[in-house]
Amino acid sequence: MVYIAPPDVKRNSRLIILTAFVLALIFIINAVVSAYLLRENTIKSRVNQLANLTVILAEHTSQTIYSAKIALDSIEDVLRVSNVQSDQDYRKFAGDQQQFNLLQEKTKSNPIIDVATFVAKDGEVINFSRSYPAPKINLADRDYFQWLSSHDDSDTFFSLPVQNKGNGKWVFYLAKRVNGSKNQFLGVILVGVSVEVFSNLYERIGSSLGDGSSVTLYRKDQRLLTRWPFVDNMIGKLNTGSVIQNSLNSDNTGGVIFTNAPGFNMNNQPVERMASFRSVKNYPLIVGSTVTKDLYLASWYSSLWGVLYTTIFSLAVIFIGSFFLLRTYHRNAKAQYLAHHDSLTSLPNRLLFSDRLQHAMSLGRRNLEKVAILFIDLDNLKTINDHFGHLAGDAVLKEASERMRSCIRDSDTLARVGGDEFIILLPTIDGEQDAITVGKKILQVMSSPIDFEGQALHSSASIGIAVYPDHGLDENKLINNADVAMYSAKASGKNAIQVFGEPVIAEVINTLG
Repeated sequence: MVYIAPPDVKRNSRLIILTAFVLALIFIINAVVSAYLLRENTIKSRVNQLANLTVILAEHTSQTIYSAKIALDSIEDVLRVSNVQSDQDYRKFAGDQQQFNLLQEKTKSNPIIDVATFVAKDGEVINFSRSYPAPKINLADRDYFQWLSSHDDSDTFFSLPVQNKGNGKWVFYLAKRVNGSKNQFLGVILVGVSVEVFSNLYERIGSSLGDGSSVTLYRKDQRLLTRWPFVDNMIGKLNTGSVIQNSLNSDNTGGVIFTNAPGFNMNNQPVERMASFRSVKNYPLIVGSTVTKDLYLASWYSSLWGVLYTTIFSLAVIFIGSFFLLRTYHRNAKAQYLAHHDSLTSLPNRLLFSDRLQHAMSLGRRNLEKVAILFIDLDNLKTINDHFGHLAGDAVLKEASERMRSCIRDSDTLARVGGDEFIILLPTIDGEQDAITVGKKILQVMSSPIDFEGQALHSSASIGIAVYPDHGLDENKLINNADVAMYSAKASGKNAIQVFGEPVIAEVINTLG
């Protein structure tokens, strides 16, 4: 018997497949949402980290510069107390060894100060903390000297870094103008701050942030004072980009912005990154930090693989589980089908028929409806088997079952219960006449010969009818009475219908003969 899945099995299979796809879709949506939320949380965490970092950098820079400025102001105070009036007074005061001791004391007492210096109005170094007397050095070309010599400005000037030719260290200067009694320019007082004070800290911070990050210190005019990673040829250069001002003007947390504008620290190549810059309170300085997209999303990328692996594993479990569930379900459905159907004709067998009969009788009893049984025996099947072989007999059985099936309703049941015996269940009928009508249709369709390998095989049917509740109140009684009526029809000459307890319907034979 070729097994064809019944409609309910196909429907349930589609339901299992649909459920699997819905579950898979839920897992995929969950993975996408989880990945999105994880990404947003990662970015938010990085934004807060970068904003907090620039706060710390600004505070550190403010304290460092404050310490250097205190030293510069204290030197200026000593100069003011000395009542210097002229260039001669200034040179005499600044060139004294006592002032060398002062400069040296300020340098030694403050580790962030690299050097302290008195400079004359022509740029010559009068005294400085490294040696006494001072070597012949002229600083007239330095930015602080050029500005202060031409501007009567009492504010502290922050210079660009200068590289020491002796030790290679970078130093930027806090400088103040020295005026005479008539506000004439007498010279400059300097304290030099080693860039290493910032670079060492920036290196530690940058290392903790990871490759792809940078930490920078700019002057207010966006000229670079120092950075990490440190690049000599970038020190003092002007950053002409808009990222710093965009960050300073941003209302976001800590001025954190996202940009892919050409990066000053990245050879002016467009790089997607997160940046935060902050002005240093009370000083013309800006601190900042940038983190590339690959870096600030690094932890998200790592977590994303976990989400991806989990989702793939879950989908694999769903589809493999669904495959085995479907296979097991189909096997059970097939076993169930084979257990309740005839292997040759695929008709319900006696077991399934008995179950349907009990159900039909239960409904008939509840609804006061009639149920009919047609017990059918094919005539001449033994003769066909003997003369043409069992394959011919099987062909007759299969063709007969198809013909009889065409005579009944979808709600009726045709079952094969023996070698050449069939039973039809007709639930919900008005009376025995409905059963007789079906019997006549069967005799009609069975009157045509059955072709088998070019041979015309002839068979007919003997039909016995029993009606519930007229001819029996239980299953066995009803089937037995239908069987008795069938044998009565067969004994009367075959190809006939017999209702239990009534005469054979002989006119059918005459009509069909």
